[in-house]
Amino acid sequence: MLTSVWTKIRADLLAHKGRTGLAITSIAIGVFVVGLLLGMMDLELSNMDAAHRQSSPSHISLILRKDVEFSSIETIKSVAGVANVDSLTQFTVRYKTPHNNDWQLGTVVFRADYTQQRYDILSLLSGQWPKANTIAVERLSMQSAGLATGDNIQFETATGTVDMAVGGIIRHPFVKPPLFGGQLHFFIAAETAPLFGIAANTFRQALVQVTPPYSADKARTVAAAIRTKLAAQGIAVNASLLQNPDKHWGRPFFAGINLILNVMAWASLALSSVLILNTVTAMITQQTDQIGIMKSIGAKRKTIARIYLTEVFVLALLALVIAIPASLAGAFFSSRWLLDLFNIQLNAFSYSKRALLCMVVGGLLAPLLAGVWPIWRGASLTVREALASYGLGADYTRSGLSGWLESTLFSALPTVYAVALGNLLRRKARLFWTQSVLIIAGVLFIVIMSLIASVNATLDHELARSRYAVRLGFSSDQPAKVIKDTVNAIPQTTGVELWNRLPAELSKNNSVIRQTGSLGVQLLALPLTSQMYQPLIMAGRWLQASDAKQHVLVLNAATAELNSIKVGDSLDVAVAQGQKEPWQVIGLYRWFIGSDYAVEPVYAPVDSVQSLEHNNPRHSFALLSASVTTLAEEKRYADALKQKFQDQHIALDFYTTLATLEQRQFAKNQFIPMTSMLLSLASMIASVGGIGLSGTLAMGVLQRTREIGVLRAVGARSSTVFKLFMLEGFLHGLLAWIISVPLAYYLAEPLAKKLGLITLELQLDFVFSTLSVWLWLLLIIAIVVMASYWPARYATQIAVRDSLSY
Repeated sequence: MLTSVWTKIRADLLAHKGRTGLAITSIAIGVFVVGLLLGMMDLELSNMDAAHRQSSPSHISLILRKDVEFSSIETIKSVAGVANVDSLTQFTVRYKTPHNNDWQLGTVVFRADYTQQRYDILSLLSGQWPKANTIAVERLSMQSAGLATGDNIQFETATGTVDMAVGGIIRHPFVKPPLFGGQLHFFIAAETAPLFGIAANTFRQALVQVTPPYSADKARTVAAAIRTKLAAQGIAVNASLLQNPDKHWGRPFFAGINLILNVMAWASLALSSVLILNTVTAMITQQTDQIGIMKSIGAKRKTIARIYLTEVFVLALLALVIAIPASLAGAFFSSRWLLDLFNIQLNAFSYSKRALLCMVVGGLLAPLLAGVWPIWRGASLTVREALASYGLGADYTRSGLSGWLESTLFSALPTVYAVALGNLLRRKARLFWTQSVLIIAGVLFIVIMSLIASVNATLDHELARSRYAVRLGFSSDQPAKVIKDTVNAIPQTTGVELWNRLPAELSKNNSVIRQTGSLGVQLLALPLTSQMYQPLIMAGRWLQASDAKQHVLVLNAATAELNSIKVGDSLDVAVAQGQKEPWQVIGLYRWFIGSDYAVEPVYAPVDSVQSLEHNNPRHSFALLSASVTTLAEEKRYADALKQKFQDQHIALDFYTTLATLEQRQFAKNQFIPMTSMLLSLASMIASVGGIGLSGTLAMGVLQRTREIGVLRAVGARSSTVFKLFMLEGFLHGLLAWIISVPLAYYLAEPLAKKLGLITLELQLDFVFSTLSVWLWLLLIIAIVVMASYWPARYATQIAVRDSLSY
C-alpha cells in the first residue's frame, strides 16, 4: 500500500513538470524573502552592536573649543559619577594624494599612546601604528581614495609642506563614510603634532565613561557637571556626544525599517502560498475521477487527504532545498555590504539561527495550510460526485456578474475577446487570489516610488529654504571684517551673512531636556533680517524684527514632543557656560537632518546672544550666496574659498562647512540603500505575482484541454488559441493595474509619510509619483507577456485527438 501511495505521489509531481516547477519556485521565493530579510536584520544589528561594544565606547564625548593640557583630565575625573577618562585630538588639514594633485580638506587624528587606549578604541587592521615619519589611514578613507600602503601623502603644515608615507590601516568606530560626505581620516603620532601647530601634551576631545550602572539620564547629568567644572577653568565645550554603550550609533537606520521588512517578509511567503492554493485546487479538479476510483475501492477521506498533503509537503521540501542556501548567502553578502558602509567588517560566513528556523517552519506550514481547504474539500467528495462527467463549460455559470456581462458586453466584443474575458471570470476564487498578488505588488511599487519622489521633494524644498550656496564654519570665531574681505575677494560671491554658535544647556523644571540629536544642542544666533535660511515651522512662528534683544528661541519639534514642550513655554537656558536664564519658546521647526548622530540647533536672535558675550564682534559661521548652479561650479567656488582662508591661516571646521548641492547629493546617497532594498522587495513580490499568473493560465490550459480540442475540431487555428490565452493574461494584468492605481493613490501618502518617519525619522513632503503609474503599467505588461507565453504556446501544441479524449 505504501509503495502504491508513493508511486502515485511521484507520478502526480512528474506528470506536469511545469506546474510542479511553478509551485516549487513560488514557495522558494517566499521562503527566500523571509530568510533574506530576517537574516539581514539579525546579522546587521547583532554585528553592529558587537562591534560597538568591542570598541569600548565612551558614554560622553566632550568636544572642546580649544586644545587643553592633560592636567585637565584630572579635573574631569574629580566629577562625581565619572569612572575614567581618555582623550584624543582631531583637526582639519589640507593634503594631496598620489591620485589627486589638488589640495583637499581632511581630518587628522592622534592619541597620546595608541597602545594604551581606553575608550572609542581604534583598531590596527594592517601595518603599524603611526610613527614620527609615517602615518596610518582610516579603512574607508583608504578605499575611497584608492590608496595603498607605501603611498606618500603631502600635508600642509604650520611651516610648509611635508610628505608622509602610509604605514598602516586603522579602523575608526565613529567616522562618517566618504560616500555620505565624510572626510578622509589620517592618523599621526603624538610627537608629530607640533608640526601642525598643535601644542604637545594637549587634547581636544575628552572621552568619558560614567560609573555603572549606565543610564542616559546619569550620562546627561554627569556631562552637565563636567561642562560646569571646565567652564570654571575657562574651558568651553562646543558639543557633548552621549551614546548608549550597548547599541551602535547607526542602529536607528536599521531598527526603523525592521518593522516594514518583517511585514514584507511574511507577506511574501503568504502570497507565494496563493499559487499552492491554485495548484492544489487544479490538481484536485483534474483528479476527481481518480478520487472517485480510490473511494470506490475503499480509500478513506483521511487517506486521500494524506496523499495530497504529502505531495504539498514534498513540494515545500524541494523549495526549502533551493531557498535556504540562496537565502543564507544573500543575507550574509547583503549584510556585509551594508555593514561596510558603517565601517564594520563581516569576514567569516555567519547566519541567523532565527531566520533559518523561520524559513523551515514557515516554508513547511504555509503551503500545507494553503492546501488544507481544497484537499479536504476534494477528499470529501462522494463516489458519485467524483465519477460524474464534466462537460464543456460545466464550470461556467450565467448568473451574477458573468450573466450581466454576457448580456451587455460579450455580445458586442469579437469572439476571441469575449471568450478570454469569460475565462477570466470563470473561477472567481482563483481570479481573486491571482489578482491580490498582482495588486499588492503594484500598490507596493507605486508607494515606494512615491516615497522616493517624496524624499527628493523634501530635499528640494530644504534646498529652496537654504538660499546660500556655501556655509563656512570656523574652528575659532573670526572678526567680521576679515570674513567679509576674504569671501568678497571671490568674484562669484553675491552675499554674506554672519551667524554665531554657542554651546547651550536647556532645562525644564530643573531637569536637562533630552535632545533628538545625541551630540547635544548648540545655540545658533542669526540676524533677524536673515535671508539665507529659514527652517520649516511646524508650530508657532519664526524670528522677527520685534524679537530684537529678547530671550526667545525656536526649538526642534521632535525634541519639544520628547519633553512635552509647547509654544509659549519657558525654558532655563545657560549659554556659553553662563548662568541659567528664562527663554521663551516662540516656534517649533522641523529638523531636516533626522539623525541621532548630529548637533541639534536652537535658533535665537544674534543680538540677544551678543549681549551675553559682551558684544563680541567675532562670528562662527559665514553663509554665502553665489552665482553657481551646478555641482562642479559649486565645488570650484568652495575650493577657492577654502584656499583663501587657508592662505590667511584661518582653520575651517569640516563638520560645519558645507556646500548645499553637495550636501543634497550626500543625503540622497544615504537614502539609496533603503529605497533600493524596498524596490527589490516589491520586484520579488511582483515576480511571485508573475509566477502565480503563469500558474493560473497553465491550470486553465489543463482544465480546458477538452474545450481546446473542440475549438481545434471546429477549425480554430493555433494562432487563435495562442491569442486567446495571451489575451486572458493581458486582461489579468490590465485589471490588476486598474485596481492598484486608485488604491495606491489613497494609500501612498499615509504609507510614504509613515515610512519616512520609521526609516528616516523625517516628516516627508509628500509627492505622488505619476511616473510610477506608467512604469508599473509597462512592468505589468512585461510580466504578463512572460507569464502568458509558455501556457499559451503549450495550448497550441495539444492535438485534437488527445484533447477530446482528456
